[in-house]
Amino acid sequence: MWKRFFSAVLLCAAASWLHAQAAPQTTVTLISENSAAAPGSQVSVGIQFQLEPGWHIYWMNPGDAGQAPSVQWALPAGWTASALDWPAPFRLTNAAGVDYGYEGQVTLLTKLKVPATAKPGPANLRADVKWLVCKEQCIPQKTQAQLNLNVAAKSAVDLDAKSQFTAVRSKLPKALPADWKANVLSNPRQLLLNFMPGAKVEQAVFFPAEPQVIENAAQQKLSSTSVRAQLALDRVKGVKKPAALKGVMVLNGAEAYNVNLPIK
Repeated sequence: MWKRFFSAVLLCAAASWLHAQAAPQTTVTLISENSAAAPGSQVSVGIQFQLEPGWHIYWMNPGDAGQAPSVQWALPAGWTASALDWPAPFRLTNAAGVDYGYEGQVTLLTKLKVPATAKPGPANLRADVKWLVCKEQCIPQKTQAQLNLNVAAKSAVDLDAKSQFTAVRSKLPKALPADWKANVLSNPRQLLLNFMPGAKVEQAVFFPAEPQVIENAAQQKLSSTSVRAQLALDRVKGVKKPAALKGVMVLNGAEAYNVNLPIK
């Protein structure tokens, strides 16, 4: 997964201060939708990456090369964090193949559970983040992003942050509608993802959640009518057929859907 790692210029940034931490090519900020959180409540926070033009980081499955960001939480006693929510990625074509990742700005969301025993006052939240940022070369980076969130008798939403979180959530994949009657068929060369969206699909891209399922660099062949569609995905040669096809499908460059379907 670190094909380009060994030719990288190994620069590791460990700068740490309140709210935003900067490293070459990347600024990482820990943001909260709430200005105050009540004991026993749940709050949404985000790890926001701001990348310089031309640089990218990776999705949870980086594709043919790369490494997904990772986070270790340092939270007050009794606080817990859920798994990260990943926006739909983009295909990043390079000499090594096709990767899956992000350019510009991306925010990874999670939910923090505040224990019922939390005492009023500021609570320090810290995310120890590691990531690989790439352009012509790749640079591993790390930082400690911190945020003080006030614990109070009543939760309060930060109105300035609310619109930002709404925009981030709009990029998260949605559940695949049951009435699309989606299924996956297989043959020795391909996985065939069939669905019935009830409208013409002009463009479809599938991003596998797991490696070694499809050939990342292969063309994904779409067949579509006014009612149904099929996306043909080339299987990785010599790899046993997985039990299920898991990942994200993006239609017409806009709507993203979670896929988790048994393979027949």
